Order: sequence, then C-alpha cells, then structure tokens
Amino acid sequence: MSMGIFLLAMMVVMIGFFDCIKLMKIREDVSQIARKYTLVAETEGYISGEVRERMMGELVKSGVSDISLSGTTFTRVGYGNVVTVKISGRIDGKYAFSEARASTAKY
Repeated sequence: MSMGIFLLAMMVVMIGFFDCIKLMKIREDVSQIARKYTLVAETEGYISGEVRERMMGELVKSGVSDISLSGTTFTRVGYGNVVTVKISGRIDGKYAFSEARASTAKY
C-alpha cells in the first residue's frame, strides 16, 4: 500500500517537473525570437509588416497565444536611434509573460 502511494506521488512530481521544463523551453524560444528580430530591427531601422508576420508566426509556432507587440518599433528611425522589440502574451493560454529588447539602429 505504501509503495503504491509513493509511486503515485512520484508520478505527480514527474508530471509537474516535465510541465515546468516545457514552460522554460517556450520562454527560452521567445527570448531567442526577440533577440533575432532585435538584430533585424538594428539592421533595417524598424520591424516591417512582412517581418512582423514572420515573427508572429514563429511565436505562435512556439506555443504563445494572445500576442501583443505594442511598443515595438514599426516606423523607420534614423541611424543611431533606439529600436525596440516588445513581446507580451500567454504561454499555454495560462501564464503571462513579457519580453523587451532594445538596441541602436545601425543601417
């Protein structure tokens, strides 16, 4: 009886562990996507509509929903000005997150 309870408890812990690992993986993916598109914004001076659609597609593919890009630089800025990429949303529809990156336009 005690062995059965122990195994059940271990299963619950393992399921929780794998769920946490999954959330951390998605969060790392979002961070890498933000970094990638910050570099694009540096090069171009802004995030164009086509690039925005690709970024949204990658975010959805990685498991993010309710995506907001408010605060992201969508109009061209001059050389040396700040460009930003701000991503917020939900992971698995439950956990809210926000990722913000800033750099200098270098085109």
